[in-house]
Amino acid sequence: MKSVVLLLGMTMLFSCKNDLKEVSAFAEIDSIPDLTAIGFEFLRSDSGRVVAKLQSPLMKKFEGEDAYTEFPDGFKIEFYDRYMNVQSIMKGEYGINYEKRKLFIAKRNVVVINFKKQEQLNSDELNWDQRKKIIYSETDVKITTPTEILYGSGMESDEQFKLYEVFNSRGQVEVEEENTEKKIPK
Repeated sequence: MKSVVLLLGMTMLFSCKNDLKEVSAFAEIDSIPDLTAIGFEFLRSDSGRVVAKLQSPLMKKFEGEDAYTEFPDGFKIEFYDRYMNVQSIMKGEYGINYEKRKLFIAKRNVVVINFKKQEQLNSDELNWDQRKKIIYSETDVKITTPTEILYGSGMESDEQFKLYEVFNSRGQVEVEEENTEKKIPK
């Protein structure tokens, strides 16, 4: 009986093999985060002053050479003025932040709202370069203001979405006519 168990054990041992290429490929696809948080909130400050707050229902952090933080269930970022008033927000259904590059990429139903100017940006992808303090997109965008709707094939803005440039713009623009009648002096 012992010989049957020993034979069975040796057969099982030698029948298992690990191909090094398969093991390496599996290690590269490491999809297990180093850190996971539910109900995540992060404050970004500049010179001791809070300038932005990021909230997400789920955060996954991955370490490595190009470390990144992923927000697979969506996110919302509020941008503040120096009095901690919300000036604008950015939200989307997916976000990924590359820490070393200081680049946040927002995808799927991305919305940016500037409350003071009552303007809204919609896009399927938007990038926030935290070093340059700009928001930009190379995909189609729609900007809605109280008086116009602009469409474009990309845009660039400051991170507060105060000033922006729309590339290849088209849309409905309300133009005020200037009074061209010359007044005759009396």
